[in-house]
Amino acid sequence: MNILKSYSRQKGLFFAAAASVAYGMNPLFALPLYKLGFDADSVLFVRYLPAALILAVFMKIRGVSFRISWKDLAQTALFGLVFSLSSLFLFLSYTKMDAGIASTLLFVYPVMVAALMAVFFHERISTRTVLCIVLSLAGLSLLCKSAQGTYLDPLGIFYALLS
Repeated sequence: MNILKSYSRQKGLFFAAAASVAYGMNPLFALPLYKLGFDADSVLFVRYLPAALILAVFMKIRGVSFRISWKDLAQTALFGLVFSLSSLFLFLSYTKMDAGIASTLLFVYPVMVAALMAVFFHERISTRTVLCIVLSLAGLSLLCKSAQGTYLDPLGIFYALLS
């Protein structure tokens, strides 16, 4: 039994790492499509259509029904909308700033979650967490001005933070 748990954990870690690598490669596929004249909506369509088809094939092979209840449909539509808006705003931010900076800004969400939890839910934040937040924000401030002396596009920052 421990062997199965260990195998399952290793498989989970592998898939988590693979998903992280794949997500980190978003700009690698988006930027060339932008150069070809695609807009963010088209890039996302090209990204999600094959994924949806692959998922449908796996569901069919495994005999998983495509039928869902109206309640599940409403919930799935809501979560799908939130997820797709997150992706859309990230890909829009790539059109306004360097993809590396936009992706870095995307991962400021733990800082926002910690701040929101403290403000709205009165969660205690340790000194270590405060120090980490300050260091993160200080590091982000270093990204705000390019080597050429230009500043980041505020709309791009807004898009990245919305994502």
